[in-house]
Amino acid sequence: MTSHDVRDMLDLPDAASRPVKKQKLAAPRPVLKGLAREVQNLSGDNPIAIVPEVSVFKKRRFANRKPVTKWELKPFKNSARKDGSLILRHWRQKVKVDARPENISSGGDTNMEDVDVKLEPEVAEESTFAKYNVQVQVPQYTEEEYNSRLQHEEWTKDETDYLINLAQEYDLRWPVIWDRYEYKPPSAETNGEPATKAMAIVRTMEDMKERYYRVAAVIMAIRKPPIKMNSAEFNLHEVMANFNPAQEKARKDFAEKAFHRTKEEAREEESLLLELKRIIARSGRLNDERRELYALLDTPPSTGNVGAFSTSQGLQQLLQQLMTADKSKKRKSIMGPDGMSPATGTNNQNQPTNFDQRRESSARESISGPSGPSNNKKGPQGTDRRLLTEEEERIYGVTHHDRISTTGPAFRHEKISKPLITKSAVMQAKITNVLSELEIPTRVIMPTAEVAEAFDSLLQSINVLLESRKVADKLASELATAKALKAEREKKANAVQGEAANEGGNGAAAEPEVKTEEREKSAAPSVHKRSASVLSTVSDKSMKRQKK
Repeated sequence: MTSHDVRDMLDLPDAASRPVKKQKLAAPRPVLKGLAREVQNLSGDNPIAIVPEVSVFKKRRFANRKPVTKWELKPFKNSARKDGSLILRHWRQKVKVDARPENISSGGDTNMEDVDVKLEPEVAEESTFAKYNVQVQVPQYTEEEYNSRLQHEEWTKDETDYLINLAQEYDLRWPVIWDRYEYKPPSAETNGEPATKAMAIVRTMEDMKERYYRVAAVIMAIRKPPIKMNSAEFNLHEVMANFNPAQEKARKDFAEKAFHRTKEEAREEESLLLELKRIIARSGRLNDERRELYALLDTPPSTGNVGAFSTSQGLQQLLQQLMTADKSKKRKSIMGPDGMSPATGTNNQNQPTNFDQRRESSARESISGPSGPSNNKKGPQGTDRRLLTEEEERIYGVTHHDRISTTGPAFRHEKISKPLITKSAVMQAKITNVLSELEIPTRVIMPTAEVAEAFDSLLQSINVLLESRKVADKLASELATAKALKAEREKKANAVQGEAANEGGNGAAAEPEVKTEEREKSAAPSVHKRSASVLSTVSDKSMKRQKK
């Protein structure tokens, strides 16, 4: 029996005629906030037109239970103002102050609000914008420094001070300084009359820069010697000391002309530069060819056998050799300056050739010097040593000597004391006395290169002074001897003339005169001998006096 027979007995419809369930065509109901779900179900399919508004507040968070930040008005001032009288106020977070007094015992229950705490008076703090008030450091000098190092023919001290004040006021903005420069020299009264109004001095910007940089360089060298400066300070000192106003003016004129040139002039200048580059390259090639030609002309005559090239076969072989040499020269000219072709050079720009490696290794060896035996199994590792520049050598006082003397290297103190030790004991005592009068010790405390040079020049000056003093003493003694001889000779002549006048008579007077002349002529060599002996004795006495 099948299901069909059962349906037929019970008068049930077939499965094909079973009613189909209706699909729900209603849209999903909107969820209304602020209304319970049961009330929404009572409405059925009809939506509720009126929905009561319920205000929902955000729940308070209790995660952070810190107290509220307190703010207070605090005074502040600005250091850029010279008067300092303006004091303003702004809001700042209140700083917690421990107001617990020390004299309150820990055991008692004391209310802190009842305790009167005496706080310090409010002090005006510095403004946060005061850090932007940057002042330019200008050179400051004294009256003595100006008179000894800073005097100039065209600048007075008042005008120099005026320039320094302007530079500080306008922060070294030279166009503004030149625009505001209105210095008038002080006028002096003449014969009690009021002085005339002085005219303002006109200065160019280059003159102002030259004066300011010169003063700054001198004061910088006085405050800190160049040998103690670092590289930045030394470079700044060199730039200021070597400022050239003519070069600065020429640079400004060139920049102004370049600014006012037209497009045609700019194109012409570019074409001229390109032509100049071509001329330089062509001259380089001509110099190389000329050098090769000179090398061929200067080659010595060949001493080999020329008979091998006398036949046609020998000449053909010579021609092949010359052609091969010419091809190799052309190949070298085609290849790059590093001995590489352009194709390979572009791919291997970062890889140096063997020649460059050998050249770098030889330069490294020459810098680092001969390396001694090392225990490293991998071989000695070359260390590159940085060479000092000319400016660094001047800063650190490095000098280069062609050769060392036979005695070998020595300290500067030994070189300083050597001229003093080689002198005699008398000269050493005299030099020591002179140095003690000058309050200079015989042993220099810090014998730097400059100090050694100055001390050596001082010793030379002292030696010249002592030699001059010795010669002056000798000349003084000789002059005294000559004056004594002259006085004695005049005395004798006066005595002879007196005797002749007493005897009377022309003829009798003539004979004594002739005799006196003959006597003087005969006594002349003896007088010279006597003067020489006197001089020698006087000089010996002066030497003995110096030794004492």
